[in-house]
Amino acid sequence: MNWKTFKVFLRSLRLPVIALLGGLLVAAFALDDSEPAKPAAANQEARGEQPQIRDGLSQLREENAKLKEENAQLRKENQQLRRLLAEKVEGNVTSTTATNSISSVQTNQAITEAEGQLTHWFTTSSGKRHNNRCRYFKTTEGRLCSPDEGKPCKLCGG
Repeated sequence: MNWKTFKVFLRSLRLPVIALLGGLLVAAFALDDSEPAKPAAANQEARGEQPQIRDGLSQLREENAKLKEENAQLRKENQQLRRLLAEKVEGNVTSTTATNSISSVQTNQAITEAEGQLTHWFTTSSGKRHNNRCRYFKTTEGRLCSPDEGKPCKLCGG
C-alpha cells in the first residue's frame, strides 16, 4: 500500500470511528446514575404532603364551583335589570299612568299638554333647537323641548 492510498483509507474510516466513539460515550453516560436515590425519610415527607395537597385541591374546586354559581346568578340579575330598563325606557309614559290609577285622567291630560308644548328637538351637544321638518329632529342625542328653548338651527330655523 502506498501513502496516498493509506491517506484515503484513513479519511474514509474517520466518520465510522467517530460514530463508534460517540455511541460508546452515550452508552457509558446512559448507565451512569448521576442522581442518588432519595432516602426513605424524604419519601415519607412526600407522602405526608400528599393529603395536604389533596385538601388544597378540593378547597379550590369548591371555591371554583361557588364562583361559577355566583357568576350564573349575576348573569340572571343582569338580564332582569336589562329587561326592566328596556321596559322603563319603552313604556315610561304608560308605566306612570298605570301606577296612578286614581289620577289617571289628570295625568293623561298633563302629559298631552306637555307633549303639545314640546314640539321641537333640543340637541344637547350643540344646544340647538330643531323643528319636526329638520334632518336632525330626533336623530341626534337630545330631548323634546319647547319652541323657545336653545338656539334655533340654521337649517330649519328651529
